[in-house]
Amino acid sequence: MEAVIQKVIRFIPWAAALFITAIFLDSLRFKFTGHNTPEHIFTTLRDWSGIGLFYPAGPWVIGLGELLASLLLIIIPVILYLTGKKESVYKLQFLGALIAFAIMSGAIVFHLFTPLGIETPTKWAGDKIIEQGPALFIAACISWVCAVLIMVLRKADLKS
Repeated sequence: MEAVIQKVIRFIPWAAALFITAIFLDSLRFKFTGHNTPEHIFTTLRDWSGIGLFYPAGPWVIGLGELLASLLLIIIPVILYLTGKKESVYKLQFLGALIAFAIMSGAIVFHLFTPLGIETPTKWAGDKIIEQGPALFIAACISWVCAVLIMVLRKADLKS
């Protein structure tokens, strides 16, 4: 029974990393193509804060951070694991989780404490919002929890 529990615990960081990476890589198509949702989010933050860099730079900066986190969480560790260079996998996943934690902490704070709010556009008709929902906020919260899990478990792995 204890062996089964150990196998499940060893699988958790990989599953959490896969979830975060799926969310991050899926969002890149919106951030890097000028889709209405990232534009709405980052212009709302720009107008609220008065910081002009939120848009148009914001989607690109966050997208590049998410891409880097994805590389460190899954893509490079899988390559290293398959080539027998397993010693760096835990460090890379810990660093990727730290980046994801930082990005998602910012997302959660902005959703909760700015005019952005929890509900963001999910459906558009041209430039008009026709549907809103909490999907991005929920994904940010789950990704944040996954990043914390990875950091806790990989920190323990790094010590052993």
